[in-house]
Amino acid sequence: MRDIAVVVPTIRAESVARVVEDLFATVDAAMVDLVFVCETDDQVTRLRVADQMTVDAAVMCVLNERSRNYAGAVNTALLRTWHRYLFIGSDDLHFHPGWLPPLLEGAQQYGMVGTNDLHNPDVVAGKHATHYLVTREYAVTGCVDAPGQLLHEGYLHNYTDTEAVQTAIARGQYLHRGDSIVEHLHPAWGLAQVDDAYRKSLTTAGDDAGRYAERIHLWTSQ
Repeated sequence: MRDIAVVVPTIRAESVARVVEDLFATVDAAMVDLVFVCETDDQVTRLRVADQMTVDAAVMCVLNERSRNYAGAVNTALLRTWHRYLFIGSDDLHFHPGWLPPLLEGAQQYGMVGTNDLHNPDVVAGKHATHYLVTREYAVTGCVDAPGQLLHEGYLHNYTDTEAVQTAIARGQYLHRGDSIVEHLHPAWGLAQVDDAYRKSLTTAGDDAGRYAERIHLWTSQ
């Protein structure tokens, strides 16, 4: 039984095949399950994932049963998988060779181990991570005020990873591994076109910033 899940929430049907190819070019499919989390009414994306499942037993599909956002999808995956380790990813990543071993090494002592996305200044400096590996033991205590959840579902999109990483840092449970390179192919770095999904995250930035400001005391006061 595979012990590692790479969790990829997605509403981009066109990205599914690329994610499968990119991930399994760098990891052994005998060790890792790729878990796509789809919305129940997104038939197109679900069909694309199903196509990949017919040719690769390491590809799984989970239907989001919680909040219709990134955090809800990740929390659903936590509930519906069994893996000891979960890499919290997205459909706009490029996995560089050798990215996984440093994370597994770090997870022997820390609950969350962050990657190097090559572009975000705080990530490159080792102060933050947009994507990371968590142990299941840590994940079920991840959200400071919601036992059993890793991520706070009150954000529409932005600040989800910020709260998660800052909480782990406050608990002494975060390790940054700059040698684990998982590149974020984001429009902010000129590496993707702005589509409806990215556009939505831009329009909710103000609301999410306000929610973050309301919640920051929850982990800074620990």
